[in-house]
Parts: sequence; structure tokens; C-alpha cells
Amino acid sequence: MLIDRVSPSNRTRAMGLVWPDALRIRGSVIRIAFPAVFLLTGYGVGIAFLIRKYEYLALQVAILTPVAVVLSLLLVFRTNSAYDRFWEGRKIWQDLKVNSRNMIRNTWCGVVEKSIEDSVQKRQALKNVAAFMISIKHYIRGEDGLDYADYDGLLSPEFRMQVLARRSAHNYGSINGAHNSPNRGQSSSELRIQQQQSNEGWERTVEVPFPSLLLYEIQKFVEYLMDNGVVHGQLYVNMLSTVNAMGTLLGGCERIISTPIPMAYHIHLHHSLYLYLLVLPWALGSMGLAKTIILQFIISFMMIGIDAISREIQNPFGYDANDLDLDAFCEAMLVELNYALNHHAPKALEVVENTLTNNMDRGKNSSDGTDAASCT
Repeated sequence: MLIDRVSPSNRTRAMGLVWPDALRIRGSVIRIAFPAVFLLTGYGVGIAFLIRKYEYLALQVAILTPVAVVLSLLLVFRTNSAYDRFWEGRKIWQDLKVNSRNMIRNTWCGVVEKSIEDSVQKRQALKNVAAFMISIKHYIRGEDGLDYADYDGLLSPEFRMQVLARRSAHNYGSINGAHNSPNRGQSSSELRIQQQQSNEGWERTVEVPFPSLLLYEIQKFVEYLMDNGVVHGQLYVNMLSTVNAMGTLLGGCERIISTPIPMAYHIHLHHSLYLYLLVLPWALGSMGLAKTIILQFIISFMMIGIDAISREIQNPFGYDANDLDLDAFCEAMLVELNYALNHHAPKALEVVENTLTNNMDRGKNSSDGTDAASCT
């Protein structure tokens, strides 16, 4: 399933048994949170022993109540921000799937094949649409290059050569040079780097993202259709709008990847969280050793776990159990492509298919004749 990977009964099957979700390890944040939880619990045990000897060091629990409320608001805001990114990524990939599906269907049904060249261009365009989704998956995961098995059979050899030939380096003026921004609050090493950039120019390797190159190829095909009169005007407009929508969705993925949680908020949240958990045992110590251990463990696990959840879901494009199943989206698109390539298109001319068949038969007959002559 693409969407709901959790059973409606909140149970999962493992090792031949049905386990409730409360006992699941995979997909949880236990491995991430437990090291800090155990350390804080051990620290709480030490504070509890100290307070048993020096009772006047204990704090009133009521003092921490306002702090707990403020910290809860910070954690809620952090979790909501992370889930917004996760949900936006989910919507983007669903829209990407829908637009790619529409592009394949419109191409398959609406493009008239007047020649063998039209037929070849049409089939390669269908493959490029599927390759576009796959390329986004690799691009947002930081996986460069074309040496991936899921590209096999989709990219033409000519396009592969074009991609390799387009990679080049350019020199530009410094964007972050000392003459563009004030130097306040910067270290001497940063200033030295900026001076070198402003004097020598900032050399960087400029590569158009691979999904954008595929969009160029797809739109080039759409223009080919219009120039050769193999598609009517309204369908051309619809296909062009779909290409633009696919580009917008690519930008949406880039926005999620390139927009981190503000560092100041991230640091302040962790300062507040761990300061609260470090002060908490001083208020719990007067309750006794057993209660201190239990409450410190539970409260630490809950709060650190919430923070760990937000870190897990803020980037939904990885390989973790909580990330989106991008491979399933791509597999669904390959199923769509396979249907289109293995069924007769409504506007595929019989002349074209007969020509292709005759050429194959003619080549087969000529090879049979050659074999017979050699035998004679």
C-alpha cells in the first residue's frame, strides 16, 4: 500500500505473531531517545540520593509548572513545523504522480503518429516522464549520476551523452564577498575567504539538476508535436501546463530540502529542554528514590521522544521507516508506463506499425536466405 502502512487495528505482524503498535521498535524513536533518557535517569538517581542527605536542596514541584507549559509550547511548534514539511512532501509527490500520469495518458491517447519518427519520439517521451519522477527521487536524496538500475531502459543513449557533455565549470563574481555584506561578527578566516573570493572570483561547478534536464527534453517533445502538427492546439496547451506544473513540484521538493529549521530556534529548544530535564530531579527527589527514577524516566522519554520525532519527519525523502515510500510512487509510474508501451495507442497509424513489422520480417527473411545459401 502507498498510504496506510499501519493496520486499522493498530497491530503489526512480526516473527509469526501479531504485536500491538505500542510494542513496536521499527519506526519508533526508541533507539534515538534512549541514550539521553538513560543518562538523565542516572543523573536523576544521583540527585535523589543527594537530596535524601541534604533535604534543604529540594525544590518545589510547582516552580517547574510554568516552565513545563512554555517548553510544551516550544515542542508543539517544533513538531507541527516538522509535520507540515512531511505533509507538504506527501502532497507534492501525489501531485507529481497525478501530473506524470496525465502526461503519459495525454501523450499516449492524443498524439497522432504520422511517421516512424513520431512513433519513436512518442515512446521516448513516455519513458522520459517516468524517468523524471525517478530522477527527482535520486536528486532530493543527494544521489548524483546516472548509474542507477531504475534508469535502465528509460534514458536514450544520446541523452546520456548530452548530460555528460554539459557538465562544466564557470567563474562568477563573489556572491558572499566582503563588498556585498558587512563584516561584523565574522571570524578572521571567514574574512580571508571573502577577500580571496572578491579578488580572484568564486569558482563553482554549475550543473543544471538532472530532473530539469529531463523537463527540457519533455518540453522539447511537446514543441515537436506542435511544430509537426501531430497534436491539436488545446491538447498542446494542456500538455505545456502539465510540464510547468511538474517543474513547480520539483521546486517544491527543493524548497523542503533547502529550508532547514532556523538554527536559533533549534538551539534554544534544546537548551530549554535539557535545562528543564536537568532541574527536574531537584523537584522530584523529595518524593523518594523509586518515584524519582520512574518519573524522570517517563518525562525524559516523552519530551526527548517528541523532539526526536520532529527530527525524523522534517525530511520525508530519505530511507527511514518514517519517510515517504518514494520507490512505491516510482513503481506505480512504471506500471503506468508499461501499460502505455504495451498497448495499441488510439492514434497510432497502422501504416507505421506495418512498416515496422515489414522491416523486421524483411530482415528476418534476408538472414534466412543467407543461411540457406551458405548451407548450399
